[in-house]
Amino acid sequence: MNNQPTTWLSPNSIRRSRQMLTIVNLSIRRYLFTRNMWVLVILGGLPLIFVALIILGKPITSLTDANRAFQMTFRIYYIHFSIFFIASIFGFSLLRKEVDDRTLHYLFMQPVNRSLIIFSKYFGYIVVTWTYLSAAFLLTYFIMFLPFGLNVMKRELFHMGRAVSLIQECFVMLLALGLYGAVSMVMGTIFKSAWYGIIFYLWEAGLPYLPSTFKYLTISQYLQAITPERSILPASFFELYGNIPTAFECILAVFIVVGFFGGLTLFLIRRYECRYSET
Repeated sequence: MNNQPTTWLSPNSIRRSRQMLTIVNLSIRRYLFTRNMWVLVILGGLPLIFVALIILGKPITSLTDANRAFQMTFRIYYIHFSIFFIASIFGFSLLRKEVDDRTLHYLFMQPVNRSLIIFSKYFGYIVVTWTYLSAAFLLTYFIMFLPFGLNVMKRELFHMGRAVSLIQECFVMLLALGLYGAVSMVMGTIFKSAWYGIIFYLWEAGLPYLPSTFKYLTISQYLQAITPERSILPASFFELYGNIPTAFECILAVFIVVGFFGGLTLFLIRRYECRYSET
């Protein structure tokens, strides 16, 4: 009788999982000691400073005004500014640094599938940035609503459903980091400098002023559509964005953008390695 324990994973799956965890761990440790980390700390922590100064200077006395200010901070600062630049900087340097330092061939000489290497480095970037931004975002909420008292916060979070909205907003941040990071990762394999980011940012920030057809070609349109707490903000805010996409359209757009740019990154980096090895 065979008493060996059974497993649902094949030996190859277990080996790939271990390889991925190793690369993710190395990527995370490397990110923690780079200059990019300062960008993440500063841009992610600015709302904490602003909210603290507002509370110390002129506290918000209305719960409605506090909710409106918090939502505007999330939709404008986080989505349109902070997350965009953090994802652009991290995503651009994801493989660009390996190319500039001429260490890419050492990375690909390892007995690991190249697709797994790129995905693991991309996943490591997501873990670092999303963990910090989510923590800073939630802390910003607590600082802003703390003056109203713990009982009010408890009612808002658990009786009014605000806790669910905060989780959804953290999920939107995850999607934003993934989408902008995927685009920037491709740009890092094509360009040596990040000047493209100016054009990309103007395109995304100019969403309210674009014709309705072009709005669907921006990432911001879909991020704004799936962000909750829409009833708190004035209707004029959403008139600038035109017809809000459905949840299905948003999820479909996420898969298309990440899949397309992820595949394009792998294709380009393979071609670049061939040219790199000839020099």
